[in-house]
Amino acid sequence: MTTKTIEPDNFVLSAPHDAVIFLPAVNSAYAKISEYKIDYKRRLPDNFDIRDLAFWTGESKLWNHKFLLHSIGNYNVGDTMKGPLFNRPNNQFTFVGDSGGFQIGKGTLNGIKGFVSGMSANDAVAAWRDNYSAKMWMIDWLNHYTDFAMTIDLPLWASEKAGINSPFHRCSPQQLLDMTIDNLRLIAAESNVRTKWLNVIQGLDENSIKFWWDGVKQYKFNGWAMAGATGYRGGLYNVLYTVLMMRDEGAFEEHCEWVHYLGVSQAKWAVLLTAIQRQLRKHNPKIQLSCDSATAFSSGGGRDEYAVQPILGTRISNWSTKYVTLNSLRAYADPLNNTPSPLSSPIANNLLINHLVVNYDELAGRRIDTLTNMILVNHNVWTILDAGRRAVADAFSADNSNIPAELRRGLDLIEKLFSTDKWRILLIHGKEVLDTIEKNQYTK
Repeated sequence: MTTKTIEPDNFVLSAPHDAVIFLPAVNSAYAKISEYKIDYKRRLPDNFDIRDLAFWTGESKLWNHKFLLHSIGNYNVGDTMKGPLFNRPNNQFTFVGDSGGFQIGKGTLNGIKGFVSGMSANDAVAAWRDNYSAKMWMIDWLNHYTDFAMTIDLPLWASEKAGINSPFHRCSPQQLLDMTIDNLRLIAAESNVRTKWLNVIQGLDENSIKFWWDGVKQYKFNGWAMAGATGYRGGLYNVLYTVLMMRDEGAFEEHCEWVHYLGVSQAKWAVLLTAIQRQLRKHNPKIQLSCDSATAFSSGGGRDEYAVQPILGTRISNWSTKYVTLNSLRAYADPLNNTPSPLSSPIANNLLINHLVVNYDELAGRRIDTLTNMILVNHNVWTILDAGRRAVADAFSADNSNIPAELRRGLDLIEKLFSTDKWRILLIHGKEVLDTIEKNQYTK
């Protein structure tokens, strides 16, 4: 097979950027990729270098994107950090740290003590208070390693049906808010000049969003992180309600550098969040929006799946990234099988199917290995980034007729909402349009 040599495909290398920045939620296994030892007998393309899979360094010959999110939830409280993510020469990439609110809410953050499912509200509050040393370790971790960090929140969903197994399930919304405010006070006292903190905004509907905002808004720090119904799971209506309500109260003035939307990587949201960023930049030119997702890692690493590039175009059904399980038949592991891999990304340029399906033993239980999973993850992250890049280019071109009609209507409504003081009335009237794009997943 002839080896192809091409220039690396570079995405975002610095901020501020014209569009929302996607932050791949790198897990602890992939973070150590440059330390992975490859069996010298393993088949690989010519000139393969595992360091090229570390896209965040800016030095990959495949593709580069110098932004990532990494969660404290990957570790045990008290762990000592090692590896390339924690030894950044000249801060060569932007490291956004997740404080592990999801794991805290579920009671699964390793190292916090005294929590059991079904405990009383008062016992949960007392147990959280008694975990002072764990909270200090989390704050120190985020202060030491990250450029931007989420504050430590006790999520409202813990008290809802979705949190029935949470040790905080019997806590009232006020108790969850009070514990979060105590965390904010501690962060304010312990923060340094290096790490820029993003205050997490929670909610399940308009009323609880406003309730949470009123409780935490005095802690402006350097930006905000949108969780619960303030993010994509709340639907486009709640996303816009939140950002417009916060804008009216000065949330996005000069102090605000970064606004992060948790848990989303869909191409349509790359367009919608870019539209919101464009409106916010009319008053604060340096503000940057971002979003994150672990899908590339859970699919490629946990389910042996590779992403298929979405077609995009005028049908919204063609904007979803689909994932296909890698077919690992024994015939594909044949050293003489020259079939190209099914991947379509920079990693695939010189890749054969037998570089992915590597165990030719007749009775092998598993025919792929850890490196195959890492390659699938790399491909998946690139596919998400490329889909967002193409979607934003189509949506904000001079002629955006090549995007779905519902997205065009949504973009028009976003511009109108940001241009009027009577946005609340317009938002209510536009709810049906917004719900065609993304409905509230917290609707009872």
